[in-house]
Amino acid sequence: MTTPEVERTTADLLLEWDRSRPRSRQRELGWSEVGGCKRRAGYRLAGTEPSNPGGSLQAVMGTAIHDAVQQRLAETAGPDDLVEHPVVFAGIPGHLDRYEADTGDLIDVKTTTSLWLKHIKLHGPDKPHLWQTAGYCAALLQQGVKVRRIVIDYIARDTGELYRWTGRFEIRHVRDALAWLESVRGVEPEMLNRDYAPDSAFCGHCPFQKICWDGATPDRNPRSVLYVEDPDARAWAQKLWDARDEKAAAKEREGEAKGALDALRPNEAGTSSILDVGLDGHGLVWQVSTSYLLDHELVEKDYAKADAKPPRKPSTSTKLVFVPLPGTES
Repeated sequence: MTTPEVERTTADLLLEWDRSRPRSRQRELGWSEVGGCKRRAGYRLAGTEPSNPGGSLQAVMGTAIHDAVQQRLAETAGPDDLVEHPVVFAGIPGHLDRYEADTGDLIDVKTTTSLWLKHIKLHGPDKPHLWQTAGYCAALLQQGVKVRRIVIDYIARDTGELYRWTGRFEIRHVRDALAWLESVRGVEPEMLNRDYAPDSAFCGHCPFQKICWDGATPDRNPRSVLYVEDPDARAWAQKLWDARDEKAAAKEREGEAKGALDALRPNEAGTSSILDVGLDGHGLVWQVSTSYLLDHELVEKDYAKADAKPPRKPSTSTKLVFVPLPGTES
């Protein structure tokens, strides 16, 4: 009797290819991970063997873009240009995407989603991206290579939109990165923060995901491991109480400011032009749209007329509320 072959989808094949690449099999901490999750960095520095295969289809698409750019640059690069150039700074290795000698630009390519691209346009590059490129610059400067600008090309995978961020090399980013590394080096990984939510894409694709969240209460939220590690119910309840107070206060302030600024709204529909209110380079845009939602009450009546009930599906949610203890009510 022969065992039937397990069906492999296109996604499986792409992930297998990605995991077979030398950079995917890298075990040491690289500059692309500096400024991310401290616990993940701790596992790298400790030489911990990964518990998960890691990788994602999004990363595969990013790799394909990098490979296409690298191939074209290899064909057209000048004699002093650097393409996929290995660097080391402060003992941390990395591969810069490209350095153009005639402009002095260090250029890094990042793929993202259109939603997060909006965030980047408004708030600038993520801290790990700034630290990573600053580390590359520091490595080049040690080699006597001058860098005029840092350029990060962000490409949205779902729309193909490209946004180019440019900036100067700032030594403070290197100092901040080195301070972050110092806070991780020599510390047992189990003592370091888990800096991302267990249901986030970052955690889901992390090679140490299983080890990191191991120990959670069975059939409960993975974050229940935090209580297992620190079983102080009062402290956790106080943290929840404070967070909800801060959230309510922030929501009230947001509503107050938004309501006040409605005095300046120029449009009744669609998207307004940008209004400069002198706020650190950020302007205001009003977007007025109309949504058409299902009229549940009318649907219920229509089904009732036919002596039938509308189809329903189960939906389970867990609420955690504060109530006064018996005997403490005033």
